[in-house]
Amino acid sequence: MRYEFLIGLRYLRARRRERFVSVIAIISLAGIAIGTFALCVALSVMSGFEKDLRGRLLAFTPQVTVERTDGGVWNPSELEKKIAAMPGVVAAAPFVTSQVMAVSSADSGAPGLVSGGILRGVQPHDNAVLKELKDTLENGTLADLETTHPVTIVDKGVKRVVQLPGAILGKSLAFDLGVRPGDAVILISPASLGAGIGPPRLKRFVVTGFFHSGMYDFDSTLVFVALKDGRALLADDSSLESGLELRLVNMFDAPAVRDKIAAMAGPDFEVKDWTTANAPLFAALKLENLTYFLVLLLIVLVAAFNIIATLVMMVMERRKEIAMVRTMGARAASVASIFLTQGAALGVAGTLIGESAALATVFLIGKYQLIHLPADMFMVSAVPVQLNPWNFILVAVATITVCLAAAIYPALQAARLSPVEVIRYE
Repeated sequence: MRYEFLIGLRYLRARRRERFVSVIAIISLAGIAIGTFALCVALSVMSGFEKDLRGRLLAFTPQVTVERTDGGVWNPSELEKKIAAMPGVVAAAPFVTSQVMAVSSADSGAPGLVSGGILRGVQPHDNAVLKELKDTLENGTLADLETTHPVTIVDKGVKRVVQLPGAILGKSLAFDLGVRPGDAVILISPASLGAGIGPPRLKRFVVTGFFHSGMYDFDSTLVFVALKDGRALLADDSSLESGLELRLVNMFDAPAVRDKIAAMAGPDFEVKDWTTANAPLFAALKLENLTYFLVLLLIVLVAAFNIIATLVMMVMERRKEIAMVRTMGARAASVASIFLTQGAALGVAGTLIGESAALATVFLIGKYQLIHLPADMFMVSAVPVQLNPWNFILVAVATITVCLAAAIYPALQAARLSPVEVIRYE
């Protein structure tokens, strides 16, 4: 072990007449530990919120979509087979989607309630793309969309039983319409209303279930029906989107898979992925993470100023010893290394203490959900956290770098001391 390191550590153990310097060093160490702790916990919480939000968004946002550029209905079976065989693709399934008007039927007990919605016609049977929908279902099953169900309706004062296809609604949308499982709901194509020619195109469905994703934008708008029923209703809808939706092994491979599919499908198809569909939101989250990092790093910077004060006073106290070391043949760089070692030692010790405490805190918050949130105001009932090793590594590197930078000025002052002048006057 080099002597510079040994002397630097020895100087941190102050003698009795240097207790004040030692107290400042302890304050500096505490500041570094607190700053590191706050940084790691804040970044873990922000990463947890980002991961939770991304998961909720992707629950009903396809990871990759393939559509015709003309927006028309098409038969994607051939392209579907080619895409499903690509590496990294778990499943591919056809879909149609468009805006609709949802009206509660008089037979539901809440006649006349109207709400805007987004219809999604999907392939219910053996569709791995709909895994998140299955996980969020509170009533019914996807198989209910493939069959018709008997419903009693009142037509001109006469009750009769009709067979209606099933529909799964978001829980908030169902509440707005006042419908329950077994009630009828009417879906109207807006394009047929705008045409002004003939009666509007509409179709009656029976509510077979609800889903609850925790995202109000989804829960208050989405209506899932079978693909054939969606195509029948939206055949004349100019805003219809029809194509393939994909589920991948790794969602972060979406841009690469998108480029491969675009090259294979040709110019007649438009390929999108989730990173572009929600780019502004995730860019805002990254900017927020950076802002938290920079703001909380100020705590470490305050501690770094304490390090400067500590080492400057230590240089003043150790002038004689520095002169003796220099007269014994030590180079100026070696003297500077002694004080750089002290700055690094304070940075490493503070980082270890802070990150160890942060690791334990984040683990306990995640495991036991220690911080609860109002369920009616937030998407989650407890603060989510994510232990990202890169966050801890980034904080450690930044903290130790700041502490080393703080030790540069005192180290240079010590290296510039003239041993002749010190011995002459002291």
